[in-house]
Amino acid sequence: MSKAKTQRRPLSGGASSKQGYRFLNPYNFVRTLEPRNRHLAPLLGRCAPPPHDRYVGLTGRVYCRLTATTPIFVADSEDVCEEHVNGKIHRHYRFFRDPAGNIAIPGTSLRGAIRTIFEAATNSCFAHFAGDKRLSYHLLPELALQLVPARVRKIDTRWELELLPGTTTITPGQRPSGPQYAAWVHVYDPLQKSKTVAHSPNTPYDRRLKLSLTGFAHGELGHAIIERMIHPRRNFEFWNVVHLAKSHQPLPKPGANQLRVSGYLCITNQNIENKHDERLFFTTQQLNPVELPDTVRQKYEELIADYQERHRDEVRKRRDPNRPQGTEPAFSRFIVEGRQKLTDGDLVYAMLDKDGNSGYKVRFIVPVSVPRVGFERTIGDLLYPSDLKKCATYDELCPACRVFGWVWGDETAVNPPELSVRTAYAGRVSFSHAVLTKDGGTFDETLAILATPKPTTYRFYLRPRTGKPQNGQDDRQVDYNNQNQILRGRKVYRHHGAKLNPQEYRSVNGAKSDQNRTVQGVQQADSVFEFTIDFENLAPLELGALLWSLQIEGWHHRIGYAKPLGFGSVQIKVVRVSLLDPTERYASFARSGWHDQDQKQIDAWIKEFKQAMASRFGAAFEMLANIRDLKALLADKPPLPVHYPRSSRQPQPDGKQYEWFVGNKRGGKNPGPRIALPLAEDDSAGLPLIDKYGDLSTE
Repeated sequence: MSKAKTQRRPLSGGASSKQGYRFLNPYNFVRTLEPRNRHLAPLLGRCAPPPHDRYVGLTGRVYCRLTATTPIFVADSEDVCEEHVNGKIHRHYRFFRDPAGNIAIPGTSLRGAIRTIFEAATNSCFAHFAGDKRLSYHLLPELALQLVPARVRKIDTRWELELLPGTTTITPGQRPSGPQYAAWVHVYDPLQKSKTVAHSPNTPYDRRLKLSLTGFAHGELGHAIIERMIHPRRNFEFWNVVHLAKSHQPLPKPGANQLRVSGYLCITNQNIENKHDERLFFTTQQLNPVELPDTVRQKYEELIADYQERHRDEVRKRRDPNRPQGTEPAFSRFIVEGRQKLTDGDLVYAMLDKDGNSGYKVRFIVPVSVPRVGFERTIGDLLYPSDLKKCATYDELCPACRVFGWVWGDETAVNPPELSVRTAYAGRVSFSHAVLTKDGGTFDETLAILATPKPTTYRFYLRPRTGKPQNGQDDRQVDYNNQNQILRGRKVYRHHGAKLNPQEYRSVNGAKSDQNRTVQGVQQADSVFEFTIDFENLAPLELGALLWSLQIEGWHHRIGYAKPLGFGSVQIKVVRVSLLDPTERYASFARSGWHDQDQKQIDAWIKEFKQAMASRFGAAFEMLANIRDLKALLADKPPLPVHYPRSSRQPQPDGKQYEWFVGNKRGGKNPGPRIALPLAEDDSAGLPLIDKYGDLSTE
């Protein structure tokens, strides 16, 4: 086999498959709509729901047949088996069983899948949406050099920062003009071999003594002898701690080129592979404290919460997350501690701006020297239209919340509703379990690792407010702080086609770990299930929307586990709709009041829904952006292979999908291609293979 070639070249929006192997991303987004005629079809807007204590609409039952078009797997929470593999727990799951022990798809899974389509089709609210969450990004190393060490002080109700820039004058917007602000405390042997030591053996840097921090605590005031030093590879100056003592312990007399200083020890753990030093925050200058605004403190606490959420599962798996495990670095102290609130005495790094001739003001603070930084805009700030945020009041519920149910749930609210205010509404649809009626066969499989969502991948999660996503733009043009950027819409995993490639869902070499699962009893394509939906008090338009959301023009619903790997495609057919006539039912013991509806009536309800959508949103139903996107993602077989972005045609055992994104967004003099995910309806040319250096593969 010949070795794949790589080349670096710009891509236009119309890159073709002639440029080498191409693939489709497993997910894309369904766009939201802005009403053109808000006064038309009010049931597609926000209004109060009907009551439950009397019949005021259509009540009945929908009978459905569900056919698997790819393998499907819905996990059972019972009988989960654990296998110990290389010191980690690998779990085995079986297919869901109903109370009688029969293979089934739980009604909750059906309800979730149908509600997802219903929300997208009716342009309903984002019911599960962390709108107040502020995402973060990695600060560029050249900007991180501008961060000034500081100590938080709270005096009564006033918050301020004690600046600790060592011996160097603070120059906001520039790297230090003298030695780096904080002194280095040599504590660790790097987990990876030091390139600096290898490049410059037998230098003063190489001969630095390693100190012990036994008995020292983070934030503790001590004193030290520091020595000026030059980094042999990068040619910057820094102060190296040669002696460290507690405040009551003696120190030797400083030698030439040395200083005696007092300062605060900043211990963040050996949290990156090549880390060898902790820091000592100190200053020899007389500086006034700087005000620490409430908004800066709030954003800092949100950032800490973001850090902790990102690493919560990994921390739980570690026996001692404060220490490295083999070649894997430790977690930062503030991640392990679990504390989010800023307190008096905390050590931080501050990004400062000039304030007048000699003062400073704080732009933001962070916990480490090479940090993540919170964006100015929250996720909710990027939702467009903004009125699609989660429904907040009973009298203003979107179509999906009125039909499927709603619970008030703003955990961040300062003043929650009074007890007399309605904070929930029971849905008017009820799903049975889907019972297996035709067994298409089963198989067991150890699956590939599923990637976690990466909403800070701007080129995939955001798009311009007007126009289409463009390739080649730098981060500032496409990130969360750009006022022209909005959320792409509702995330949907695309249908992969009836014939899946086992290499895309199977673990490479059958490898098992705590990051993947073995699934047992996967239902093959052509397995058939049947279920019912009971509904009450639906308007004809709402019933039409429900029926359309079930059948979706014969496209494929996505249900269960491993959807990014191709599992979970099903088609649903409405077999029968029966309406209940309450008057007839309660007027006679002999008559049930149930009446089956013919296809003409079913089509009429669906037509009423489509016409209402067209009138409210100003285009024929099939031409609306949300419907076009649903079709692009859920219709028949896509034209290209579907898998996560990666650097080679074959999946890699270590699953380093992140290298594709690293290479794609690469900056500097030789930048990566910076490809943006096309809109769903435009996503047919596919994406190229990209390595971590930003090179395109032509294999």
